[in-house]
Amino acid sequence: MNEVIAKALCDANTLQFGLFSFYGGRKSPVYANLRNLPSYPEAFKTITKELVKVVKELDVDIIAGAETAGIPIASAMAIESNMPMVYVRKRPKTYGNKSSIEGIIEKNKKVVLIDDMVTDGKSKKKFIEGIRKEGAIVKDVLVILDREQGATENLAKDNIKLHRLITLRELLEFMKEKDLVDKDNYGITMNYIKNPEQWNK
Repeated sequence: MNEVIAKALCDANTLQFGLFSFYGGRKSPVYANLRNLPSYPEAFKTITKELVKVVKELDVDIIAGAETAGIPIASAMAIESNMPMVYVRKRPKTYGNKSSIEGIIEKNKKVVLIDDMVTDGKSKKKFIEGIRKEGAIVKDVLVILDREQGATENLAKDNIKLHRLITLRELLEFMKEKDLVDKDNYGITMNYIKNPEQWNK
C-alpha cells in the first residue's frame, strides 16, 4: 500500500459512505469524489508527484487527460513533468474539426491516458478510441484509484495496461488502521468490493 497516497486521499475527504446511484443505475455503498482534489492543494500536489513518478517509468511522449476529471490531473502532471498534454473528449465535437482531442497530438506518438479512477474500464475504451483515431499509440492507462471491478482484465483485452496508485481495498485498510472509517461502513464496503453485483439486484 502507498500510505502517502492513502493519507493524501483521506486529507482530501475523497470517500463518502451511504447509498449512491451511478450512471446506468448501478448502486454502491461508497462514493469516491476525486474531483475535489484540486480544492486541496497539498494533497493534490502529493498525488501529482506520485503520478509523475509512474509516468516517468513508462515509454510515453504525451499525457492525455480524460474529460472531465482527468483534465486538471493531467494538466498538473504536465507542468510537474514538463511533458506535453492533451485532453480527450467523451465524444467528438459536432462542429469545427469534429475531433475528440484538444491539443497537439502527432501520429505514432505514445500516449498515456490519465483519469481520476476506474471501475470496470469500459468508459476508458471510448477515450482510447478517440486517441487512436488520431494515429497515436495508447498502451497505458494511469488512474489514482482502482475500484477493482474488472478494469485490469477488460483493458488487457485491448492490449492496454492499467496502472493505479492505490486500490479501494487498500484505501479502506488504511482508513481502518487510522480509525477513519467505522466498523459497519468498512465491512459493508469490503463486501461490496467482493461482490458489487449484489447491489444491483
